[in-house]
Amino acid sequence: MKLDKKDRELLTLLYLDSRASFTSMGKKLSLSSSSVERRLRQLKEAGVISLLFADVNLSKLGLKAYRIYLRFDVFDEKTQIDVLALFESYSRTLWGTVCQGEYDVLWRIVAKDELEVEEAVNKVIERFGIKIVEKTVATTTYQTYLSWNRAFGGERHPEFPLERVVPSEKVDKIDLQILSLLYANARESAINIANKVGITPEAVQYRIQRLTKDGFILGYTAWFNSKNIGFEYYKLLISFRGMTHQKETKFLNFCLEQDNVVFLNKTIGSWDLEVDLIVENTQELHNFLTEIKTKFGHIIGSHHHLAVIQERMLNPIREFLL
Repeated sequence: MKLDKKDRELLTLLYLDSRASFTSMGKKLSLSSSSVERRLRQLKEAGVISLLFADVNLSKLGLKAYRIYLRFDVFDEKTQIDVLALFESYSRTLWGTVCQGEYDVLWRIVAKDELEVEEAVNKVIERFGIKIVEKTVATTTYQTYLSWNRAFGGERHPEFPLERVVPSEKVDKIDLQILSLLYANARESAINIANKVGITPEAVQYRIQRLTKDGFILGYTAWFNSKNIGFEYYKLLISFRGMTHQKETKFLNFCLEQDNVVFLNKTIGSWDLEVDLIVENTQELHNFLTEIKTKFGHIIGSHHHLAVIQERMLNPIREFLL
C-alpha cells in the first residue's frame, strides 16, 4: 500500500498509543475523527496493521517468553501452510514466522515453565516428525518495541518500557479477561468489554487504570506488516564475547538510536541478543551489519540473520477468554 503523509503520521500515533481516541488523533493530524477512523479501517484492510494491542507485561502473569527455532530438511509450500496453521491453532503463540536463512521457522510462545515448552516442542515434532533436522530454544529476559520511523519518517520516538522478567502477581479472572481483550484489540471499548466480562463500564475503566498503575499494562501500541509498506524484515541473532554490562548498555543504546531497528530482545540460549530491523533492500542490511561490526567487532562473536517471509502476530493469552 502506498502511504501518504497522513497515513504515516497516523501509524506513528498508533505506535505511541493505539488506544487513543479518534478525536485526539484527529486534532494532532488536523483531520476529522471520521477521517481518522476511515484511514485506520483502510490500513487494517490493506494488511498494513497486523495488530493493535496492549503491551502486557506477561511475566507478571507468571508467563515467560520463549523462542523455538526450527530447520527442516524439506520446507515446501504445504509445510509452510501447515506451520502457519500451527501458529494459529496454539493458544499461546505470540508471533510466528516462516523465515529464510539459518532457520526456516521462528515460533514465539509464552509458557509457565520449561515443561510447557517441552509440550509445545513435542507438538511440532509429532506434526512434522523427521522433517525437522534442528531445533533450538531460547528464553527471554527482556524485550522492547521501538519506533517504525524508518518506514513512517519523522523523529525517533522513545522505545516502550522494557518487558522484564519480574515476579508474578495474582489477578482475578475478570482482570485476565480484560487483559486478553485489550491484547487482542487495544481499541476495544469499555462498553464492549463490560458486556463480555459481566461488569459495568465504570468498573472496567477502574480495572484498566489499576492494571496500568500496577505495571500489568505498559502501554498500547501496534505491530505492522513490513512487506505491505515496501520493507523487508530481518532478525539478527548475535552472540557476544567478553561482554560486560557497560558494553551491553553501549550496544543497546546504539540500537535504540537506529531508525531501522524496531524490536530488541535479550535471550538466554544459543545467542545473547536479537535485533529486528526493517530495510528497503539487502544493501541497507549490509550497511547496518558493516556499521555494527566496525563499532562493536571487538565484542561480537558469531552472528546470523534471518529474513522474515511470512508472519502471524497473535494474542498469546486468548485462552483466558475461554
